[in-house]
Amino acid sequence: MNRSVEITDNTFFSIFSDAVLLYELASSECDKNTQNTLSKSSIMSVNYALEAAANSFLTSVEITSKIKDKIDKFSTLDKLDFVLQWHKHESLPRGEKETQIVKKLIDQRNSLVHPKVKTLKQEVSTVAGNDGIAYYHKALQDDSNEKCKITKMALNSEYYSAEDSLIALKSLVNFLNIYVETWWGIDVESSAILLMRSWNGSVQANSVMYQKHELEIVLKHNDKLGVRFVGLYGILEELA
Repeated sequence: MNRSVEITDNTFFSIFSDAVLLYELASSECDKNTQNTLSKSSIMSVNYALEAAANSFLTSVEITSKIKDKIDKFSTLDKLDFVLQWHKHESLPRGEKETQIVKKLIDQRNSLVHPKVKTLKQEVSTVAGNDGIAYYHKALQDDSNEKCKITKMALNSEYYSAEDSLIALKSLVNFLNIYVETWWGIDVESSAILLMRSWNGSVQANSVMYQKHELEIVLKHNDKLGVRFVGLYGILEELA
């Protein structure tokens, strides 16, 4: 039977699953530099997923196109704040640890996307090289173990590892869990319609759509992540 259907193409879950897959690749990578690159990409995707979630939640608000154009220019947290104020007449709890952590994640993302030239003073040790390299230079002060007090991630993105990627993923999930369950108070079915692809072709089945490989990778790591802001189980329970 051929028929015409309408699909709402929401990319949030695709971006989120990309972040999880990049974490998986980073955690299985032995080369330190490659792991760092994969971890940075995962953390960036976490930020993209947060922005996608904010834009998705905004579709629940009935506003004119003129106002929507203005709100589209809001920061990610301001968009999430606007949604709560519209539906609950309450502001986003910016003092809560979940909000503070994602705010710091956004700051770290901005420093990666909009890097500034900085001049640093550094004590180095220089030794003669070999194999055609004249000299090797090594910093005497190792800052690779310095952590952000809020996120507990490496302060310098050059030292991001799979552990930092997992922290970012769990921070996003914790934030969305409390945003959906407590601050907004909507059920997972409503949240899924806002965050997932959906279509009008279902007769009795759920209208939410998943890409099988995306669902598989998230379910594979959900013991660590603890996703509750959408319902993942019951679709491919054998993969859980």
